[in-house]
Amino acid sequence: MARVLPFSALLPSLESHLAADDDGCPFNAPPRSAFIRPLLDRVDPTAELGRLRQAGSVLRDSRPALYLAEVYSSAGRLGGPPVRFLLCGLAPDAAEPLEHEPYRPRSAQVEPTVTLAADDHGVLRALLAEAAEASSTVWQGTFEDAPVSLRRIEPSPVARRIQAVLDDAPLRPLAELDERRPSLAAIVPLSDPGLHFEPVHRAIQGLETFEEDTFLALVTAYARVYDLDEPLTSPRGVALANERLATLVRGHHAVLMVLPGGRGKILRFRQGLDLAHLKAAPRNPTLRSLDLALLNALVLRTVLGIKDPEDPGHPQVFAVQGLDSLVRGVHGGTFQVGFALNPPPLWEVRAVMEAAQSLPHKTLWVEPAPPAGLLFLDPEA
Repeated sequence: MARVLPFSALLPSLESHLAADDDGCPFNAPPRSAFIRPLLDRVDPTAELGRLRQAGSVLRDSRPALYLAEVYSSAGRLGGPPVRFLLCGLAPDAAEPLEHEPYRPRSAQVEPTVTLAADDHGVLRALLAEAAEASSTVWQGTFEDAPVSLRRIEPSPVARRIQAVLDDAPLRPLAELDERRPSLAAIVPLSDPGLHFEPVHRAIQGLETFEEDTFLALVTAYARVYDLDEPLTSPRGVALANERLATLVRGHHAVLMVLPGGRGKILRFRQGLDLAHLKAAPRNPTLRSLDLALLNALVLRTVLGIKDPEDPGHPQVFAVQGLDSLVRGVHGGTFQVGFALNPPPLWEVRAVMEAAQSLPHKTLWVEPAPPAGLLFLDPEA
């Protein structure tokens, strides 16, 4: 189990409130996330943070506390309740990261590690909402056109209740933690209705044996092939492809094959495939149900003959965020072919957590993400 700790925060500005809006709420116009770039550009961001602390360039909170980052939609409060991230220290003996070979932050004290918390009955989500009502506002502003607020949760009964719940809840960070000292974490309950998972797609380049007609003939042993009605080079074509991909997965699994010239085809995997006896398939039955695991095992390994396509830094398999980026890469000749995935459903991620398994390398990212640079964890505390 993970150990969630209050921490001594370093705040980028001595001025918490520069002005107030029409409702009297404080806000700060310049986004604090702009403060993080000079830190991350340093050879040792953690050491640089310590130097800023010594120079008085950041304000140190005198008492350890928990913090709450609230991220609204671009519509603001009219768009519904915010997604709430609990900013805390996460001890080095915390649970293993959710992904195999996770992202390694330049500094675990500067970049908040998004951490998913199992919250099947919504207890943590309700506690964070209760804490938001009683907490004090440190900063309010906008990040990527979305309102953001930072609140301080004072040491209190509700803070102790939050820690007690997290002592027993399965926690899985999406990045690697510091092995020597606590890392800055942004814990978000899986029960938050505003939380979304975005898939990381796969692109192929440098595969000399790839030939489109041969591939399509071979892949029919594992999947039915559907043509798209419109090219992927138009926004409407991308939207329709996403809709088609999402609606074809009921009772099945499917991926979108992106081809040069804006062409696309959907591969809908056949039911009843005996994956347990397929050497390339994961041994764990929970992982065999993942779209990315099926893509790796059936398409990349078995049909295309790529060895270890799930390995980080593979010379022929590349992770791509965003379908638009994947289409541009294939259309522009950067990649030979691409495979786009549906976002993993919440229940599937929860099942992986329950089975104590790890997702393949670069499976997903979380939206919205907590803005980096709101505060830092004091490396010298």
